[in-house]
Amino acid sequence: MPCPFPGMDPFLEVPPYWSDFSPRLLTSIGNCLLPLVLPKYEVRLEEYLVLEHDVLPSHRVKPDLVVSSDWRTESGPPIQVLSLPQSANTLEAAYPDFDPMTQRRLVLTHRLTGRVVTVLELLSPVNKAPGKDGIEAYESKREELLTTSCHLIELDLLRGGERLPIKGAMPTGEYFAYIGRSLRRPTCQIIGWHWQSVLPPIPFPLLPEDGETQIDLSAAFRAAYDPAYYDQRLPYETTLRPPLSEQEIDWVRQQRMK
Repeated sequence: MPCPFPGMDPFLEVPPYWSDFSPRLLTSIGNCLLPLVLPKYEVRLEEYLVLEHDVLPSHRVKPDLVVSSDWRTESGPPIQVLSLPQSANTLEAAYPDFDPMTQRRLVLTHRLTGRVVTVLELLSPVNKAPGKDGIEAYESKREELLTTSCHLIELDLLRGGERLPIKGAMPTGEYFAYIGRSLRRPTCQIIGWHWQSVLPPIPFPLLPEDGETQIDLSAAFRAAYDPAYYDQRLPYETTLRPPLSEQEIDWVRQQRMK
């Protein structure tokens, strides 16, 4: 069913709906982008794991050493624990509690060389949470990308949470797109709009000889939203964070009655 609002539905931020919607939106953006960039470019979803816990900092999981085998402990012989010398002290302890989460982003590559040209990050509530497990961890990942030659697009379609740190004035709005062109660093273009507005088209930079194309963000949003019946599933009676004003709540009621 169609979204009752002209642009974003802010109630998608209510858990657990954002984790359900965000991969749909990234897939939809990729589907909109592919016919504009083929056959020279490839567009794919990239996944990585983020750990959130109280003791150790969040990080992407990339092991230093991997030993792989087809053997499974469930069906194999019991594990033998080697004996240690008496001079060695040993205890069993529990790992800190952690919550593994899959993060996704859109990656555009040059098909002939495999070079990563543009990365699109769709910010999650975890990315915007305060502290080392949240926005500080995302900032570290952002800095890694900014040291490369690829373009970086960041979409912040969440009213709540911390804003990405930026030097200089921000445009007005609750939603933002940060367009970081590699040849324009350290500056980036910031597009802002209000949650009651139609989602704007977003520039998508390519290799210098190809200039830029444009994402129809509104079309991509509706292609992700409408078939999933979010207008019938979202808890519109919930108080949002940050809360809406009484005037905005009346506006929401009017939109849903149309």
